[in-house]
Amino acid sequence: MMRLISLCGKFCKTLVLAGVLMAAHPVYASVYHEVDDAGTTPGTAAYISWDTTTIFGAIHDDDGADVYGFEWGGGFFFADTFGSDFDTMLSLFNVAGRLITYNDDMGDDDVFYSQISLELDPGNYFLGITHYPNNYEGNMRYYVEKGIEGSYQIQKSISQLMPPPLSIVGEDITNVPEPATLALVAIGVLGVLLNRRRKHAL
Repeated sequence: MMRLISLCGKFCKTLVLAGVLMAAHPVYASVYHEVDDAGTTPGTAAYISWDTTTIFGAIHDDDGADVYGFEWGGGFFFADTFGSDFDTMLSLFNVAGRLITYNDDMGDDDVFYSQISLELDPGNYFLGITHYPNNYEGNMRYYVEKGIEGSYQIQKSISQLMPPPLSIVGEDITNVPEPATLALVAIGVLGVLLNRRRKHAL
């Protein structure tokens, strides 16, 4: 009975320690749902929190593009539009709205999506999404052209070393603990159990 109590005590201590570590170094995946219109210029862009990994939105006949501003802490940046229901064009702009890079097709004959991947310095940037062939050269000034009806998804990477996000009006965030964090908890608990079994065998 005493051994069981001792084991439970160590188990609880491990969980408490894991909880402290998760609170000190949280890793979350945030989802942003477009509210009203994301805008087509740096001045009218919708701003997403630094930890946003997925954006859901739509373009329309009179709204052929959307622009999202975000903060980046440096490192390898990745974004794609896989899961969108139209042929997308994805562009990355600097804080002044100047084009850095863009992509049209990364799919095959049945699936079309856009993808951007590059090393990106810390700073503020804009992601723009529109439909092919609008904005073929990737320049934001063509975003005012005629649109189509379609919904899109943008998946993007996040930089980890950023301050907690500020509250943004219209943002719908779902915090999801990363699998790596849950794995650390499981490994800690397993270590306690194995250590207890080894001592008992000796």
